[in-house]
Amino acid sequence: MVVAGGGAIGMACALELRRYGRTVMLLERRELGSQASWAAAGMLAANDPQNPVALRSLAQMSIELYPDFLKAVAGVTGVEVPFETDWTHEGIAGGTFEWVKEWSLDPRKLMAALALAVRASGVEIFENSNVLSCLEGNGQVEVSTDRGTFAGKQSLDCRGAWTGGAVRPAKGQMLRVYAPGVMAQEGRGNVVVRTADVYAVPRLDGSVVIGATVEDAGFDTVVHEVDVQALRARAATLVPALAEAQEMERWAGLRPDTPDHLPLMGQTAERAFTAAGHFRNGVLLAPATAKVMAELMRGAVPSVDLRAFAPSRLDT
Repeated sequence: MVVAGGGAIGMACALELRRYGRTVMLLERRELGSQASWAAAGMLAANDPQNPVALRSLAQMSIELYPDFLKAVAGVTGVEVPFETDWTHEGIAGGTFEWVKEWSLDPRKLMAALALAVRASGVEIFENSNVLSCLEGNGQVEVSTDRGTFAGKQSLDCRGAWTGGAVRPAKGQMLRVYAPGVMAQEGRGNVVVRTADVYAVPRLDGSVVIGATVEDAGFDTVVHEVDVQALRARAATLVPALAEAQEMERWAGLRPDTPDHLPLMGQTAERAFTAAGHFRNGVLLAPATAKVMAELMRGAVPSVDLRAFAPSRLDT
C-alpha cells in the first residue's frame, strides 16, 4: 500500500501497517519529518480547553497509547524519546491557572526516531516525491508523483497541509530561547505554561519554545520580527525571565487545518483513505490515528467512532 506524507501521522501509520505485515511505500514531498511535525511545540495536550469536544475520545486514547508507542520505536531503533515535561500550568477563564498532568516531548527527537523506525521496519521510503494525483483502477491505486508512479492495493493520504480539499495551512511562527531553570517548579521539575494566547515549553537542554501565531497566510513561512517580539512579550508576562533570554532560533510551520478544526479520517474511495487535517495536534494524535486507520484499512471496526472525522462532512 502507498502512504503519502512522512510526518508524525504518516510515519506512525506506516509503522502500524507494517506491524500487520503489509507492504508499505512511504512518499514524502521533502525529507521525512521535516514539515509541520518538526515545527511543533510537542505538547501532548489532550485536555487543552481549546480542543474541539469531538476530539476528546481520540486524544485520550492517544495519550494512553503513547508510552507503548515510544517503547515500540525504541525497540526497533534503540533510540529513546523522553518526555521533556510532566506538568502544564494552564491558564483558564477568569485569569486563574490550574495544574494539568500532561506530557510534552521534543518533536524533532520524535521525528528522527520515527524516521529510523520506518527504515528499520522495512518500509520503502521515497523522499522528495511530490504527489500529483491518485487514481483507482484494475484492483489497485496508482499514486503519481514528480518522480514516478507508485501502485498499491490501498492508499492513505497523510500529507498534512498539502492534502488539499478542505485542508488548508495555518501558519504558526515560533521562537526558541535559552533559559535554563526558569520554567522549573519545586516538586514538578520543568513545566509548560500555557494560555489561550501563548505557550512556553521547556526542553531538557535548557531551551524554551515560545509560540505561536495562527495565521491564514497560505504556504508562506516567512518569520516577521514584530510577531516574534509580540510572542516573547506575551510569554514574559507569564515568565518574566523570558524577556531577555538569548534567542536560539525562530521558524514558521504550516499546521493542516480544517473549517471545524477536526481531522479528516476515513475512506474516500474504494481503496483510498485519508488521515489529515490534525491542526495543532498531529504529534499528540499520531499513535491513535495509526491504530484506528490501520483497523479501518484492514476492515476492522475502529476503536474510536470516526463519524465526527468523516471526510465527506466537508464536501461542497
